[in-house]
Amino acid sequence: MTNESDPREALAEIAAARASLGQELSYPFLYDLAYGGVLALMVGGAGLQSPWSTITLGVSLTALVLMINWWRKHTGWWVNGFSPPRARWVAIGLSVVVMALMGLSFWPRFGDGPLWVALVAGALAGIAGIIGGRLWMAVYRRELRETAR
Repeated sequence: MTNESDPREALAEIAAARASLGQELSYPFLYDLAYGGVLALMVGGAGLQSPWSTITLGVSLTALVLMINWWRKHTGWWVNGFSPPRARWVAIGLSVVVMALMGLSFWPRFGDGPLWVALVAGALAGIAGIIGGRLWMAVYRRELRETAR
């Protein structure tokens, strides 16, 4: 008892599944807000003195793991930000912005800079995370649609 199907039909089914995934994939804007909050805490907390910088790093990394687990339960899958070829560039751009802001955030901790610099860097990282998350998803959806054709 074998299930032999036409290869063209199988490829068409795969293409239809990819296209529908890009259209059906929805998640709450709250997810992007949470991601932005995690980045804000991580970057802004880096400028704090010990033990606060360590605590904020631990809390933000734990929150990130919880977000990934929520996503997997909600959608049934996970794609890291660097796998899809075109969406990868959004992730790389966001990483560059966040790393620059992280460097700025270290100024009050290791230099003579005011604490508000770290807080502003954290807020900017949060905004970048929200925008970057939405942009990444839009590019990823478009990529799924285009490769389904």
